[in-house]
Formats: sequence, structure tokens, C-alpha cells
Amino acid sequence: MAGRSFRRIIARRLANVVLTIIGIMILNFCLIHFMPGDPVDSLVPRDPKFDVALKWKLYEDFHLNDSILEQLATYMWNAVTLEWGTSYIEKRSVEDIILTDLRWTMLLVGVSTVFTILIGMIVGAYAAYRRRGAFDIGSTALLLFFYGMPVFWFAMILQWSFTHKPLDMDWWPQLPAGGYYDVERFGSELHWSLPVLLSVLEYLIVPSMVLTISYIAGVSLVMRSSLIDTLTEDYVMTAKSKGLTEYQVLRNHALPNGMPPMIALIAMDVAFIIGGAYQVEYIFNYPGIGYRTIKAINELDFPLLQFIVVIGGVAVVLANFVADLMLIYIDPRIKIT
Repeated sequence: MAGRSFRRIIARRLANVVLTIIGIMILNFCLIHFMPGDPVDSLVPRDPKFDVALKWKLYEDFHLNDSILEQLATYMWNAVTLEWGTSYIEKRSVEDIILTDLRWTMLLVGVSTVFTILIGMIVGAYAAYRRRGAFDIGSTALLLFFYGMPVFWFAMILQWSFTHKPLDMDWWPQLPAGGYYDVERFGSELHWSLPVLLSVLEYLIVPSMVLTISYIAGVSLVMRSSLIDTLTEDYVMTAKSKGLTEYQVLRNHALPNGMPPMIALIAMDVAFIIGGAYQVEYIFNYPGIGYRTIKAINELDFPLLQFIVVIGGVAVVLANFVADLMLIYIDPRIKIT
């Protein structure tokens, strides 16, 4: 009976995932299709002597003369078959561009997410353990300060800080202001080796630091709140009465039972970190999906833009779906709801 209930929950939530992704794709098509501006105008020279017939040929080549329903049907079919068309500006296949840029965004978002979760959980757990103490009050105030700071502004501050020497501090480290590795030293063609890997990590430090510090407050505060509630439960009091140390109670009893809210929050944080990565990539000239998105918006590169937005939406939906599965796995009460 429990197994059947588990399969029914998974099937229902998987159906919701599919419907949500379809809704994202349709909404994305409508938003981009009705954007102000004509993409063909950015492809032709602004010359009154330019042959108008060539402009109409571009409309035909990119199927912009088709009806709205025909364009929507083509768009949906291309999304399913991974035939995402050709970029208006770069004249390259969209999937090739996205797959090239996606690896850099995944590196940035992946590193930032891991550090955000680990540091946030440790700080939140220790703040709950030292509730109303100096560490609890100080860490909460500091994290809220950085949480309220706009990501783009914080990115510019750190970018300046690590390319100058504040207050003439000679010991202050100097880090690259932008890019993704030392192109002047290793060339534009990326060939993986240990020196190149170290260069990539060096260029990753400041952007990942921006995202980690900006979003660590959410994880830390939810962890703190969850553990404070858990530490007042009867089974925790029973464990303390058995003579267990506070560290043993925290590690073996409070932490496992305080994790369900954290899993849901982590799935939501993926969306926030991806959104923040777009701003950070543009400021640091980091060649990921975010940097490509802003360029596509400025250049009205519709084929590229529409599938970048779809990928971002699908990533958030799948992250929440995985979080649901993890919650069902670690909390048996969810299986019977």
C-alpha cells in the first residue's frame, strides 16, 4: 500500500513538472514574440539604398512571415527535437552556443551553490546552538546586511576591491577583474591542463564569492529557525535527559529532523543563484548563459533567447522536483499525505 501511494505521488508530481514546463515554453514564446523591435532590422545595414528584397528574404529564411500558431507549433516541435535553429547574429546553431556557455554557468552556479549550502548550514546550526549569543546576533546581522545588498552592486564592489589595494594594504590579494581564464597566457583556444585549470579557478574566485555571500543568509536563517524549533521537541529533551552532550543531541537528533525545510529552500535557492549569476556574469565578462542572455536581449536574437529562457525555467522546475523526491525519501510522513 505504501509503495502504491509512493508511486502515485511521484506520478502526480511528474505530471505537474511536464505541465509546468509546457506552460513555461508557451509563456516564453509569447513574451519574446511580442517584444518591441524587429530582429531583422539588426541584421541589415541602415542604408536607404539597401535592397528591400534582401530584407524580405531574411523574413522567409527565419520563418518570421508564418502565422503566430505556425511559429508556436514550430517552436514547440523544435524544442522537443532539440532543433533549436540558428542564431540571428552569430549564424551558429543555438544548441552549440548554449552547450558551450552552459558549462561555464554550471561551474559558477555549482561552486556557489555548494559553498552557499555548506557554509549556510554550518553557520545556521551553530547560531541555533548558541542562540541569543554573540555569534548568533553578529552572524544574523552581518548576513542580513549582505542579503539586502543588490547583487550587481556587491559584485562591482568586490571587483574593485580585488583589483586595487584598499587603504594601501600591500598584503591584500589581487585577482582578475573579469573573464574565465588567462587568455593572453594560454591563447583563445582552450586546452585543458593543470595550469589552465588553476587559471580557471583563479578567475572563478570573485564571481563565486559574490553569489555565495549574497545568498548564504537564506540558508543560514532557515537552518537556524528550523533547529531552534527542533531543539524544543520532546525527543530532544529526552535525549538530553539520557546524558548526551549538546553536540551529540544536535548532530544525531536535531539536525536530521531539521533538514526537510532546508531541502525545499535549497531548491528555491537554485533559482535565486541562477538569477544572480546572470548579473555576475555580465559584470565580470564571464562567458556563461547569463552573459549570453543579456547580449541576446540587446541584439534581439530571438532563437537564442527563447531557448535560454526555457533552459533556466526547466532547471528550476527540475530542482524543485528533485527536492520533492528527497523530501519523500527522508520524511515518511509525506508518503501518506
